[in-house]
Amino acid sequence: ETSSAQWELELVARDVYARATRAGANETTTTTTGDGDENARANGARGARGDETAVSGGVAVAATLDRDAHVAYLTRSLTHLGSGFVVLDASRAWLCYWIVHSLALLSHPLAPSTASDVVEFLGKCQRPGGGFGGGPGQMPHLAPTYAAVCCLASIATPEAFACVNRKSLRSFLARCKDDETGGYRMHEGGETDTRGCYTALAVAHLCGVMDDAVTENVSAFVARCQTHEGGIAGEPGAEAHGGYTFCGLAAAVLCDGARGLDLPELLHWLCMRQGAVEGGFNGRTNKLVDGCYSFWQGGAFPLLSLSVDAVLRAMPPPSKKGATATREEEEEEE
Repeated sequence: ETSSAQWELELVARDVYARATRAGANETTTTTTGDGDENARANGARGARGDETAVSGGVAVAATLDRDAHVAYLTRSLTHLGSGFVVLDASRAWLCYWIVHSLALLSHPLAPSTASDVVEFLGKCQRPGGGFGGGPGQMPHLAPTYAAVCCLASIATPEAFACVNRKSLRSFLARCKDDETGGYRMHEGGETDTRGCYTALAVAHLCGVMDDAVTENVSAFVARCQTHEGGIAGEPGAEAHGGYTFCGLAAAVLCDGARGLDLPELLHWLCMRQGAVEGGFNGRTNKLVDGCYSFWQGGAFPLLSLSVDAVLRAMPPPSKKGATATREEEEEEE
């Protein structure tokens, strides 16, 4: 639960933000005269809304990303990480994915030798019985399997393509399938939740091993995880949660089962997670906004756009009362 101290800090931060944006708007409006008044007021309004371009002293200042510094840090991290990262020994496949994917987003291609080194390392994380562990010699788990496959897909070389043993991977997915619920366990004997559904279906899709047996009853399991709020929980009966909502919705989309969800209620829940002041998203009702959940909740909207027909079909029919209603229809309703 959020403590009173956390809420006090949140309220202080919101007050500081609001005063800063008001001050920026007022400064711009009062320091510009003559023909520039209208533009100044418009710029001040944009600054108060927190758009990408802020206004200070009448000068528009855009936020910039120090791309070169990020590239240098990420490239260095592929070969050396500080001692503090030892706690992530079971997440080494994830580290490869986060770094390689970040470089791809920055449009910085890996050197061929570096790409080959990453593929070789991930090959050592692959288990003989299928799936990938978080590091060499570790047990197979759907989370690092997803990370490893996504990393290899980002590298996209023939060597990366050949790295995955698709036959043993398909066998691993079958062992993780929970036939009783229709969902997927994160590992053999592990917990069944919407994370398992998404990671299993995403991996199957990327590796071309998707079939009816992989998708069987997954959408029904996800539908049972949707709560009265509209969001999706990790398992039936739990609380709606940003990360699980993305995973559940993505799994439903991958198996063409999004129409089994209450999509209007899901859309409403997602929209209500956005903070009015910060602009980002929180992960659960009455929680604080943060960057992690802004990613998960924000990622759900493109998925809903893929299911727009299902969303529209689920919407209640429009009332006859409106601009297009005929006088006869209105009199009849009266």
